[in-house]
Amino acid sequence: MDERRYRHLPWQDEQWRYLQQAMLQGRLPHALLLSGPQGLGKERFALSLAQSCLCRDRDASGRPCGVCRHCQLMYSGNHPDLQWVRAEEGSKSGEIKIEAIRALTAGATLTAHSGGHKVIAIQPAHRMNNAAANSLLKTLEEPTPGTVILLLTDQPAKLLPTIRSRCQKVLFQPPDEQHALVWLSDKVTHADPATLLALANGAPLKAVALDDAALLSSRGEMLSDFLALGEDRRDPVRLARQWNPFDRSLLLEWLAGWVIDLLRLKSGADSPQLFNRDHGQALQNTADKLNSRALQRYLTRIYQARGLVDGNLNPQLTLEKLLIEWLACSRQAA
Repeated sequence: MDERRYRHLPWQDEQWRYLQQAMLQGRLPHALLLSGPQGLGKERFALSLAQSCLCRDRDASGRPCGVCRHCQLMYSGNHPDLQWVRAEEGSKSGEIKIEAIRALTAGATLTAHSGGHKVIAIQPAHRMNNAAANSLLKTLEEPTPGTVILLLTDQPAKLLPTIRSRCQKVLFQPPDEQHALVWLSDKVTHADPATLLALANGAPLKAVALDDAALLSSRGEMLSDFLALGEDRRDPVRLARQWNPFDRSLLLEWLAGWVIDLLRLKSGADSPQLFNRDHGQALQNTADKLNSRALQRYLTRIYQARGLVDGNLNPQLTLEKLLIEWLACSRQAA
């Protein structure tokens, strides 16, 4: 990274200044809940803040020097006073289990080796199971001086209320569209930045991740198949089998986006107001034939499926049901 520092992103300046001021005044909270949609750089912000906490020669704005021993340990991934907890690799459940939190919160591990700060990050925090969350709660109730715990999540409502209440909330929101487009202008090559930003719901890093020729091609083909299914020109079970290997979270996000765009078009929205503005005409042709109430009910079903995506034991069956319901929805007169 440039100048050998982790850097927070331009749309995170307000959060950065707030926490740096708290650090200068010796009142940095012992637990921070970093929340907001995916694609806004919460992990990068957490790394920047951790390096700022650990560096012994940061500048007046809190930016670390990039050359001291602590910064070098950060870059190597071996700083003893930074611990990062994620779901166990290869875990089918995707949960963060109590053993990981117990190892993290054992008395000796909460004390900084270098006599300064100790930074602990848990990501995604909402994936802690109940036992792990309750184990962490004990530490939050009796914080160790100098230890800063960072909880990163895009689903804060899934955390225990008692955990949320013991953390200082730091919320990240999508930047202004024009500022985001300026930032994106030299970072994407396969699609129009405005289209990618719309698909990413305003999250710049997510827009960059979507700038993939194969992924965008798959999206176009899947949307065409979805609309064809609505005209009874595809088989829902066969289509579900074809789509099943695809990333479930992204697929359900796309499904929701297609249906939201259909509803927007029925209400008279223009193409620039759509998520899928590059397929506006195809969506308009379908929207004209559909029933708004049926579309709204179908969108609710997609949201319900998205809420169960982490624990769904039979994703293909869920997808089959959704596509069969889409076929039924499309048969209802406008």
